[in-house]
Amino acid sequence: MSKVRAITPWLARRGFDVARMGFGLRTALASCLALVVAWLMGLEHPQWAAMTVWAVSQPVRGMLVEKSLFRALGTLIGTLFGVVLVVVAGDNLPLLVLSLSLWIGLCVGIGNLLSGLVSYGALLSGYSATMVALLNTQQPAGQIFALGSDRMLTVMTGVLVGLLVGLIFTPRNAEDHAALRVRRTTSDILRAMAAAFAGDTTETRADKAHRLLERIASAEQLFDIKAAGSVRSHRSVRALRALVQAQVGAAYWIRSARHLNQDEHMASALCEAARILEENAPADEVLCALEAALACSTDRDTADVLRQLLDSQREHLATAGDDTGMTAIRNRVVLHRDWVGARQAAVRAFGLLLVIGVVWILSGWSVGAYVMLGASVMITLFSTFEAPSRVMGHIFIWQSIAALAALSCHWLLWPLATSEWQLIALLSPFILVIVPFFAHPRVASGSLDYVMALLLLSHPVLPLERTFADSLVIAAAVVSGPLLAYIAFRFVWPADARRRRQHLTGMMLNELAGMARNPMAPARHQVWRVRLHHRLLKLIQSVNRSAEPLQPATSAALAVLAIGDAIQQLHLLKAGTDLPRPLQRRVTMALLRLEHLPENPQAAVRSLQKVATLLQQMGHPAAWDVDNAARGIATNLTFFQRH
Repeated sequence: MSKVRAITPWLARRGFDVARMGFGLRTALASCLALVVAWLMGLEHPQWAAMTVWAVSQPVRGMLVEKSLFRALGTLIGTLFGVVLVVVAGDNLPLLVLSLSLWIGLCVGIGNLLSGLVSYGALLSGYSATMVALLNTQQPAGQIFALGSDRMLTVMTGVLVGLLVGLIFTPRNAEDHAALRVRRTTSDILRAMAAAFAGDTTETRADKAHRLLERIASAEQLFDIKAAGSVRSHRSVRALRALVQAQVGAAYWIRSARHLNQDEHMASALCEAARILEENAPADEVLCALEAALACSTDRDTADVLRQLLDSQREHLATAGDDTGMTAIRNRVVLHRDWVGARQAAVRAFGLLLVIGVVWILSGWSVGAYVMLGASVMITLFSTFEAPSRVMGHIFIWQSIAALAALSCHWLLWPLATSEWQLIALLSPFILVIVPFFAHPRVASGSLDYVMALLLLSHPVLPLERTFADSLVIAAAVVSGPLLAYIAFRFVWPADARRRRQHLTGMMLNELAGMARNPMAPARHQVWRVRLHHRLLKLIQSVNRSAEPLQPATSAALAVLAIGDAIQQLHLLKAGTDLPRPLQRRVTMALLRLEHLPENPQAAVRSLQKVATLLQQMGHPAAWDVDNAARGIATNLTFFQRH
């Protein structure tokens, strides 16, 4: 033990992530164990069990449990589809290729629409089908049911071994970091609101709103990890999402609240609620403090913000207690779905596999199945990455190293073995050698794919029937997968962070155009606001991961919220019967300009300003909302013009 403690600082000084190294070593040993267990069970492809251990292992217990579940479900669905497809298609290779391409495209599209580990399960369903259907083409006829059952059993063996080892060695989460960060942010919001009633300037409130949005977005990124592992965790995160969306509304209030008179009583009540939150007081005290602050509010906008915070805080505190299963989440939670990106990813995956399949059919190349298999994994699993083309280079390097390692093991060491257990023993060091690389940030990217490619190319079963030429060609076919996926990711609707942000902001503006085109019921308006809040957070998270400044993104997102409120006011004005005809014409024109906001934002600004001026002359309360929207567009013209 003392030697381990002595070597830990030495590793840390040389850049190794010691915790990740321990996780990697544990996973490598577990994969070797799964390999042995699957071989002892007499399974035909025991290496698939070892691959599964690497796929499901997670350093967080909840993620481990849930990923194991979706690995099993995804494999089951994909394997069943693959078996049925082979039975239906028979020897009709064009039908097999077309059906697999469509299936992969469908799974990729669904996986890009969903989030978290549900997305992983959908993607896995896609390439699990290719594993069964394509490898079946390399076997004697009539083996599909044996191959399908072998695939299922090996994966389940890997899931169980990985889950068992993980549960033994993975500690329980001692602290709920996501909930703590959300709680602290709620406290900061209340203090910022108190400062607004104490005389904060507009500029100071704007700076606070931008910083709060950044912190809210940062906390929201932790929700997928917190949600994993149990129904209770999912319900808790659903309540947290509602609270976070209420926080976004409060940040918008801090930025946009107007005509605030200094109110010491209100400021004191808000500060008291913030203090109670900071001291981690019991739920009853937190709710009482928020209710007291709500009772002090004298205007509708402030009351709406505090009521939303109170309701969502009440639901969050209830789900954090012992009665989680009985608590209903009443606040609406609507998440962003990237429909444009999902459609493009689906067509990209379908097109790539179809092209590879057609070349395979026309050329009759014997390893075409392996090329299609390798490409299907890459184009599927990495389609949800923010910049997948960048990752492909690292994966290609590591898979090339894996191919050399597999060839070395197969042709230099395995000929010395006289039994299958010796094949497994000789393969194990090639698995364990990746651990230090897996734990060093400079070379870790893609290192997991070394193990996956190594095991995919290694079949520790006697007799060794392949020729060296066969092994070399199959290795080259598998390694071609990242190269083909790189070409697709790079040149077919290029997938990168900038384009994903364009999709995101484009959907925001399209929704504004839809709102301007059609009046919305209050319930529909609330759905729009909640979904926009989540899109706003996704935009901030994306910008945070880049080198771009954050303030323009938060400013533009808040402007979009202001425009949405103005559109709602304009529809109410248009539906009224007591407005002068010239004003009604101006309102109609403003809505028309907002329908085409990205095409001519300056025209929308001018039209809104004219409406605001007329409303101000009448003393109408909607004047400020309309003028605020005009100022938001004028301040963020670059954001609105580029879409």
